[in-house]
Amino acid sequence: MKRTISVSTRLRPSAWLAGSSAAALALPLIAIASPAGAQVASPAPAAAAESDTRYDDNREITVTGSRLRTGFTAPTPVTAIGDAQIESRALNTVAELNYEIPQLRINQNIGRSSEPVGQNVADLRALGSARTLLLLDGRRLAATSPFGGIDTNIFPVSLINGVEVVTGGASAAYGSDAVAGVINFSIDKSFEGLKVDASYGQSKYDDFHRPVISAAAGKSFLDDRLHVTVAGDFFRNTGQTRVASRPWGRRNSVLFNNLGYTPTNGQTKNFIADGATFSRMTFGGLIVAPATSPLYGIQFGPNGTPQPFVYGNRINTVFQLGGQGDSIEDEGNIMPRITRYSGYGRLSYEASDSLSFWSELLWSRVEVQSDLAPNYDSGTLTIRRDNAFLPTSIRDIMTANNIPSFSFGRMNLEDGFSENNSVTRAMRYAAGAEGKFGDGWSWDAFVQRSDNRFRQESVNNRIQANWFAGVDSVISPLTGQPVCRINADASTANDNPACVPINVFGVGSISQAALDWYRGTSFYAAKMRQNAAGLNVAGTPFATWAGDVSLAFGGEYRRETINSVSDAVSLVSGWRSINQQPFSGKLNVKEVYAEVGVPLAKDARFAKSLELNGAIRYADYSSSGGVTTWKVGLNYSPISDIRFRGTLSRDIRAANINELFSGRNQVINTIVDPRDNVANFVTQLTGGNPALDPEKADTKAVGVVLQPGFVPGLSVSLDYYSIKIKDAITSVPAQTIVDNCLKLGIDSFCPFVELDGAGKISRVTATLINTQTVKTSGVDFEAAYRRPVEWFGQSAGTIGARLLVTYVHDLKLTTSGVTIDYVGDLATDYSGQPRWKANFDLTYAGGPLKLGAYVRYIGSGKFRSFYIDDVDLPADQNHVKGRAYVDLSAAYKITDAIELYGKIDNLFNNAPPIIPNNIVQPTVSNSQMFDKIGRFYVAGVRLKL
Repeated sequence: MKRTISVSTRLRPSAWLAGSSAAALALPLIAIASPAGAQVASPAPAAAAESDTRYDDNREITVTGSRLRTGFTAPTPVTAIGDAQIESRALNTVAELNYEIPQLRINQNIGRSSEPVGQNVADLRALGSARTLLLLDGRRLAATSPFGGIDTNIFPVSLINGVEVVTGGASAAYGSDAVAGVINFSIDKSFEGLKVDASYGQSKYDDFHRPVISAAAGKSFLDDRLHVTVAGDFFRNTGQTRVASRPWGRRNSVLFNNLGYTPTNGQTKNFIADGATFSRMTFGGLIVAPATSPLYGIQFGPNGTPQPFVYGNRINTVFQLGGQGDSIEDEGNIMPRITRYSGYGRLSYEASDSLSFWSELLWSRVEVQSDLAPNYDSGTLTIRRDNAFLPTSIRDIMTANNIPSFSFGRMNLEDGFSENNSVTRAMRYAAGAEGKFGDGWSWDAFVQRSDNRFRQESVNNRIQANWFAGVDSVISPLTGQPVCRINADASTANDNPACVPINVFGVGSISQAALDWYRGTSFYAAKMRQNAAGLNVAGTPFATWAGDVSLAFGGEYRRETINSVSDAVSLVSGWRSINQQPFSGKLNVKEVYAEVGVPLAKDARFAKSLELNGAIRYADYSSSGGVTTWKVGLNYSPISDIRFRGTLSRDIRAANINELFSGRNQVINTIVDPRDNVANFVTQLTGGNPALDPEKADTKAVGVVLQPGFVPGLSVSLDYYSIKIKDAITSVPAQTIVDNCLKLGIDSFCPFVELDGAGKISRVTATLINTQTVKTSGVDFEAAYRRPVEWFGQSAGTIGARLLVTYVHDLKLTTSGVTIDYVGDLATDYSGQPRWKANFDLTYAGGPLKLGAYVRYIGSGKFRSFYIDDVDLPADQNHVKGRAYVDLSAAYKITDAIELYGKIDNLFNNAPPIIPNNIVQPTVSNSQMFDKIGRFYVAGVRLKL
């Protein structure tokens, strides 16, 4: 019989934490979503225009993808999302944009305790967030956690008027980290008036709620020379921390490690199974003994009463199938609770027609609460025969059979569910000036400071030394009462008067005094600071026979520091989990760059236009010295309807502070020993490496853009890309390290695998290294069509359609001659990307009404791309079917100032694939690519004055 638990309440976070395009409705598909590249815009048809141009959804959006500012068309592919799409899709966080752009990998952390839970970082091409450069109004953002990366939850959505995604190497133009590309979020700096957007969303199951309110106001003074803009957002999702709230999450599915596998018996090393319970621990405690032992099959019920435990017919070192057992899988997370407050203010002053000044402030606070499995010992606790709380009947059996001790397993429900809570506070101050001089020249300069703080707490953690000392209790010969052995033995050197003996026999047997003795809260806090200054100049120094030559040049200085601290127990790795180690580090970089656009032909017999683009940047890093990055590109239009484009670039990325200096952090996870196919809990160490070299990437892209004059409103692009990174900075997964050493016999991996005296794996070190290569290639397709429509001979509005498709040919990591291709790897949180992803939007806008329908497709793949069918996993289980999600939206203006709107996400309530991981509390669907909330309803109102 399977036993599960139901938890109706959660422990409150600590006081510190508690304190503190049917949907692209009227999406201008040519102006906003055009794949054509730079400086693309299309004027709005009169039928779609509104009376007040301040709120015109069809206003011109300028897409650059280049530092050049004089109308030059960049050869680098660019995908863009405008404010109309953000508004009509009712996107409440920047993180939700991951769903709108197929090239972005969806990677919100919902449960990895070694990283900030709830954090969502942008990851282009699935090359890792560190290789995607994030900019806000063209200026670099600072890391929001000491683990690296920028949590996109900090951005205020209310003033974002466009998102520009440069999907290719752009280090020469934008700087380090732009190996996979650049994402630039643009703020509406000239907003006039007042707008308020309030909405409420809830799931079909009425258990996931999302209230949101955002507002922005802008006003000009002094004859429009002084402009003030302010904005603020409040966002909350209530989270869903019980997977059993969903029909697909109630089956206790696990990735089952098959101890019965042999290469010749036709079985597989692993299989996915339902109905799994623990085989080596229960809520009241289970004696783990060989089947030949008289103690075999004894567990402890209420009041510590010994009871028989019925084993299933399939047993491994963590789970069993059938029989009797306990499970906490029903309590697994779907989504953590997230609360966000953000604010933005900007002041600008136009001193003259050629000179203006500005200053701005960005503030954000993000609070995240998540829960994890309670503290446990899966058959690893040793109980001696003289234990003070051991039932007499069990002691008699041990005495009669000369058994001095036994292994014991227990899930400590008394401890409460562990909590992983965090608070991120981001502050960015900036000021600058911009102006014009000469004939068509412009310049801008800025200074910027970011002061970000991060604090993470692990509530209900366990101090291991206190726990083991309390469990090892005896009867005091002096008092006849239970005492800790350390206080009753002959030695006085190990005495601790505070030690409280712990009764581990039976559900609810652990006293409050014992809980106070061993249970506590670990913490890790960090301050991250970035100071930056930059100067950019752009203009046209001269002209060729084909037109003006465009030139941009400039420089930037950046200094970054991180200082972190953790509690005293973490410093000695004394907690059961999450012993974050503090570190401090700093680096600075000086950069200079130049970019040029040269027209080579215009209105010639062989070319409507021919343009050459080149850029070069030199960066001097205090950590690794100087590096040079460059790019060359070409645009060629034989006729006005067709443009061919191509780029070749050398991109660079130097290690960030976290990668260089972070201390070793401890994670406990299951590792399968390939020598016997047995899974055990193994300590894994991760951390930085100050000897890391900069990585270098060679990027190639070639494509074609079609805008046929005989089909007005149609724009199509097709681009091939290839990125090969040398000396890539990465942490090889612990299981891969073990397999490469113990299975493949690659000696270079063996120093990272430690064995105990019995030859079992005791620890794996997976610190960052420069691997050989990372390579990816594929094809991006983008099409947009938008046309006015007439009904009964009268103008009735506009219909638009947009299709984005990404095909990934390969995504390979090579280390010490071993290559793994992660294309189609859908079960892992870190590496994979489907071979196919696509988004299709269909929108209608006419008069006060806007309608939208959207389809998001995630292609099929494998549980793990490197698993061999019918060896590592049954072939049918190693294949993961794709999913298509349909969303609908509608909006109606009841007056010029008030608009009501609503949407339904995941209309058909599609369930995610069952792809669990191999941990004590498995994540039933261990992939962020698929929707876990189910059908979701949103209703809201917008006020614009």
